[in-house]
Amino acid sequence: MSVERDEEYLKFVPHSMSYHVVPGAEFQCKLGNHNSRKLSTIDEQDDDVANRRGMTHQILATCAVLLLSAGCGMPIGFSAILLPQLTDTNSTEIPIDVETGSWIASVHSLATPFGSLMSGPLADYLGRRRTLIISVIPLLLGWSTLAIAKSIKVVIFARFLCGFATGILGGPGQVYIAETAEPNLRSLLIGAPYVAYSCGILLVYSLGSMMYWRSVAWCANILPLLAMVSISCIPETPAWLLRNGYEKRAMQALTFLRGSEISAQKELNDMTQRLAKERVTTRTNENIFQLCCQRVAIKPLVIVIVFSLLQMFSGTFIVIFYAIDMIKDFGAELNPKQAAIGTAAVRVVCCMVFCVILIFVRRRRIMIVSGIGSGVFCLALSVYQYARHGQPKMSYDVLVGGGCLLGYIIFNTALMVMPGIMIGELFPARIRGRTAGGVFASMNVALFIFAKFFPALQAFLRMRGVFLVFGVSSFLLTAFMCMFQPETKGRSLEHIEDYFNGNNWLWFRRDRGYKTVNLQPLQPLKAIRGTDA
Repeated sequence: MSVERDEEYLKFVPHSMSYHVVPGAEFQCKLGNHNSRKLSTIDEQDDDVANRRGMTHQILATCAVLLLSAGCGMPIGFSAILLPQLTDTNSTEIPIDVETGSWIASVHSLATPFGSLMSGPLADYLGRRRTLIISVIPLLLGWSTLAIAKSIKVVIFARFLCGFATGILGGPGQVYIAETAEPNLRSLLIGAPYVAYSCGILLVYSLGSMMYWRSVAWCANILPLLAMVSISCIPETPAWLLRNGYEKRAMQALTFLRGSEISAQKELNDMTQRLAKERVTTRTNENIFQLCCQRVAIKPLVIVIVFSLLQMFSGTFIVIFYAIDMIKDFGAELNPKQAAIGTAAVRVVCCMVFCVILIFVRRRRIMIVSGIGSGVFCLALSVYQYARHGQPKMSYDVLVGGGCLLGYIIFNTALMVMPGIMIGELFPARIRGRTAGGVFASMNVALFIFAKFFPALQAFLRMRGVFLVFGVSSFLLTAFMCMFQPETKGRSLEHIEDYFNGNNWLWFRRDRGYKTVNLQPLQPLKAIRGTDA
């Protein structure tokens, strides 16, 4: 009878349970003859949630920068809608001539180097995030001044302010993304600013086809204002915080960006050890020029500068500036507004596709394929134009010329984006901000000079000779990068810095240990643990 009562009692009262600890890295919680449940020190499900949270935070931080990049892309394309409206015979508000129009178009590129030169010291002394916020101020002033301008001098001054703001943004924007993104996610995010620039150009073209230029200038203030609010809500880069003695804030920033305090602490410990070793070997009285002459800095400087020059001579930006004129040279009759929107849309799509390709394909392979593809299409177009020289225009000339130009744009998009990626990845941490600003300034000065003298070059060589120069430069660029450019996909910024600290200049003479790094695609932590097991 008592046994029956006990059995009835056990239906309502929990079973008595006995536990024991199993030695090892994980604890087992076992119950008599019942099912056992595994308790990890950090549960795998929690790890996956932390990993996804960290990725989300990195993407959100990048999106805040991209809002500003899109806002700075709008003044790049604004002259294309401003000049036709000012030169319209029905408009006498601000009369201009050809010379004045050229200054309105080019003063933006002339002002950008001044902003780039200032951005380096600002990014190193004030921080990357504060520098990005500061760049919004001249951009808002420029657009507002442009919207109320009553004379040509005010228009040119307003364009100068917008170019100055674009210069301040360039270097710190790339550096911020490179320093906050994890190696595998960095492949996708670091190319995104060029998508944003292209979206800004497409947006201003679209607005200009529907609205008066003053209304477009007022609307252009929206993106910078949104960017200022967004950037105020994201953390400073952990690398800058740690270098400037804010270790607690660096830990908070890393925890936000990685989603896990344990992962953040491990990464912070590694960064602290590297910083301590670096300060032991660095003299306190070294200036920026002495630092740039060290092999860890001079190697990436040479690579980036030579690449940028060859990129310009391969026609990357010239085709952007003169694409419509080139198509007209083939004999096509185009609506300028529709053609401008069409070329901007193609550029946006190509940049988006390229950012996705960066996740799966190594950097060196991308540059080699892009350089060869660009060179082939340029040489094909040049040979075709030489063969057709002196003959009457035919209907298929437009198809051949447009097809070769489209193929060139598709392949050359990678070459347009790569300098920004290289600036964010290759330079050592201690001078990354200042060298990024200086290189961007040099690139913009060279671009301004090249764009200014391109019409004279075109008149001397004709379009067929110009594309021959583009093709030869593309092949030279491919050969140079094949010899000197290291592979950076999946590598941490510290690992890349260690590579440049070696004695080698040529890629094929590198330490073979650099090659054996296992490049992992983005995947859940559970899947990674499964392979490790």
